[in-house]
Amino acid sequence: MFRFTLLAVVFLVQYVLFRRVWNWLKTTRPASRLLRGTTIGLFAFFNLLFLVIVLLRPHVVELPQWLEYAGMYPFYIWYGATFFLGVALLVAALVKLPFKAVMWISTRFSRVRARLRLVKRQPAYQEFDVSRRVFLRRGMYTLTAASFAGTAYGALVERVRPESTTAEFPIASLPPALDGFTIALASDVHSSIFMTKREMDEYVVLINSMKADLVVVTGDFVNSLTDEVYPFAESFSALKAPHGVYGVMGNHDFFASDPELVAREVNDCGVRLLRNDRITIARGDAQFDLLGVDDTGHAERAAQLIQTARGTSGRQVPQILLCHRPYFLPQAAAQNIDLMLSGHTHGGQIVLATIGRTIVTPAALASTYVWGKYRSGNTSMYVSRGIGTVGLPVRINCPPEITKIVLRSGSTDKRS
Repeated sequence: MFRFTLLAVVFLVQYVLFRRVWNWLKTTRPASRLLRGTTIGLFAFFNLLFLVIVLLRPHVVELPQWLEYAGMYPFYIWYGATFFLGVALLVAALVKLPFKAVMWISTRFSRVRARLRLVKRQPAYQEFDVSRRVFLRRGMYTLTAASFAGTAYGALVERVRPESTTAEFPIASLPPALDGFTIALASDVHSSIFMTKREMDEYVVLINSMKADLVVVTGDFVNSLTDEVYPFAESFSALKAPHGVYGVMGNHDFFASDPELVAREVNDCGVRLLRNDRITIARGDAQFDLLGVDDTGHAERAAQLIQTARGTSGRQVPQILLCHRPYFLPQAAAQNIDLMLSGHTHGGQIVLATIGRTIVTPAALASTYVWGKYRSGNTSMYVSRGIGTVGLPVRINCPPEITKIVLRSGSTDKRS
C-alpha cells in the first residue's frame, strides 16, 4: 500500500510540473519541436525508471563508481529538484487560493464583472500585467535553477563533507576520575550504494582520529537490505577505542529481511551491540553504566526496554543510554537516566533555515528533537545528525556529523 501511495504522490507532482512546462513551451516556444521532444523524453525516462525501481526493488548493495555518478545521481537530483519545485508550486497555490476565492465570489455580480473588464482595458493595467508575467517567469527560471543546483550540491558536495563537533555534558554524580571522559558518537550509517565501503573507511579514520575513550554507533547500520551489513562490517571492524566500541539497533536494521543476521555481523565486526542490556565502563574505581535498547516505535515499549536494560540492581552509578530514536527522552527522564545519545532524524537532512534553536526542516513535523542538545528533567540528550542519508542521498544545510561527547563531573545547574 505504501509503495502505491508513494507512486501516486510522485506521479501527481510530476504531472503538475509537466503540465506547467508544457504550457510554458506552448506560450514561449510554440515552434520548437526539439524542446517539446526533450521535455517528453526527460519526464518519461525518469518516471519510468522510478516505476521500475519502486515495483521491482532491485537488491543492489554496491555499484561501480562510474555508474553511481552517471546513472543514479542524475535520477536523484531530478527527483530532489522536482520535489522542491512541486512544494514551491503547492505553497504558491495555497497562498493564491484565498485571493482567487474572493475574486470568484466577486465576479458572480454583474457590476463587478463589468468594472473588471473596464479596468483590464486600461493601458496601466496592461502594462502591469506584462511586467507581472515577466517577473513570475524570471522567478520560475531562478527557482528551477536553484532547485537543480542546490540538489546537486547537496548530493555531490555537502553529503560527503562531514563535520567533527564537540558537546560537553555535566553529570552531577559523575566521579571526578571520569571528568573529561570522551565518547565518539556516530549514527545512521545507512550502508548502501550511497554509503560505500570507501566512504565508510574514511569515516572510520575520522572517528579513530578523535582518540576517544569510547566509541558508540546508535543504529541504522544498513539501509534496508541484509547484505548491506557486509561492507559495513568490513569498514567498522577497524574502529578502535580503549574502552570499546558499542552500538544499538535502529529501525532500518529491523527493515532488513534478516535483522538477526545484521546483528550478528555487527557484533562479530567488533561493534558490541547492547540489546536491552548494560555494561559497566570503569576507569580505575570510577564507573558509569552504558545502557542500550533495540529500536521501538512505541513509548510504552521503550520504557519497558529501558527498565530491562537498567536491570534490578538499582541506580548506583551514572547511567548513559544509547537509544536510536530521540522520541523517548521523556521515558528516559522518568527513569533518571543521566544522558541519552540518539540519532534517527539525520538532523533534518534537508534544512531550510536555522533560527536560534529552531531548525526549519520537514523532519520537524515528525520529531520535536531534530539535532543537538535537549533536556527533560534531570536527563540530557544529544541527537546526532548522523553520517548517512535516507530517501534522497542529499544533505542541504545539514552536513554529516561525528560528535565527541565530553563528560564533566559537577552540578548541571552550574555548567548548563
